[in-house]
Amino acid sequence: MTAHNQRVRILLVEDDHHIGRIIEMALPELGIPYEFVTVLGAEEGLELWDAQPFDLVVADYNLRGMNGLQLIEALQARGAKVPTVMVTAYDTDNLRRQARALGVNAYLPKPFFMDQLIETLRDLVSQSRARAVG
Repeated sequence: MTAHNQRVRILLVEDDHHIGRIIEMALPELGIPYEFVTVLGAEEGLELWDAQPFDLVVADYNLRGMNGLQLIEALQARGAKVPTVMVTAYDTDNLRRQARALGVNAYLPKPFFMDQLIETLRDLVSQSRARAVG
C-alpha cells in the first residue's frame, strides 16, 4: 500500500458502464487522494495490473469472459496481495462461500448503497496502510 500522501490506485472491473460511472462519482467521498481506473473486462484489468499493480480492486462477479472470482484468482496467481471487493447482482450462498475461500475482503450484493461501498473501501485502505506501517 502506498504512503499516506500518495494516491491510492483503485481498479474497478465492471461491465456495466453506468454502475462504473456512479461509483466514480461517489469516490471523492473517500476523502483521500486516489487514482481510479475502470475497465469492462477481467482480461483488460489483468493487462493493466501487469503494467502497474493497484492498491485496491473492486470486481463485479458477472463479466464477459472471465468472471470476477477468476480475475481475483488470476491476480493471486501473479502474487497480488491486494484488498478486493466483490460486487454482484447474482448473490448466492455458493458464491459467498467461493469469495470467502478466495480471501475476498468484502462482498456487496447489488443493489448496494454508495456510502456502503465508500465506507468499505475506506476501511480496506486504512487496514492496508496500518499493515504497511506495522
